[in-house]
Amino acid sequence: MMCEDCGIRPAKFHLVTIINGDRVERDLCPACMARHQKQLPGIDFSNLAGILNSILENRNADGQAQQEEEYASYTCEQCGMTYAEFQKGGMLGCANCYQAFKVPLTALLQRVHGNTQHAGRVPGGVHSGVSIRMNIDRLKQKLQRAIADEDYEQAARLRDAIRALNIQLERREGDIKVEPQARLSSEGKGERSDA
Repeated sequence: MMCEDCGIRPAKFHLVTIINGDRVERDLCPACMARHQKQLPGIDFSNLAGILNSILENRNADGQAQQEEEYASYTCEQCGMTYAEFQKGGMLGCANCYQAFKVPLTALLQRVHGNTQHAGRVPGGVHSGVSIRMNIDRLKQKLQRAIADEDYEQAARLRDAIRALNIQLERREGDIKVEPQARLSSEGKGERSDA
């Protein structure tokens, strides 16, 4: 949707003004919105984002509180630890706790780190395609977001980048060859002969 004032840039704001009972709605680009903001006395748009954010956080907090109450009753069958005890102490009781608390732990990791798969550094000297695979995974996540946002041009670019990385990965894995053990000479210098 284009800006109703300039007609050049895409509209990012929906401005509703009510003057003497008449409601006027306009879709504006950021530049035109800035012009209108100067014309509207007594309205502080700079804090509007903070107000909206706090409203959304409160709504999300209510839903999270209900989930946390539900998760608190989860119990590990092997060691008897509850999820509420994990929340207090921060440490799991046994290896089975990871399966018993899989759903709340996955939600916790997603909330804290933004992802449930490790995406740390790759040690130096590793000649495998680990970093390429990590880039592919990262681009796939961006691709899913672009498709969800209906940004198909960005999705097409990401798809092409993923294809290019897959080709690069295939080439790299093709270069790594496992050489069979060579037959060593039997001159008696501690060398082995596969006979």
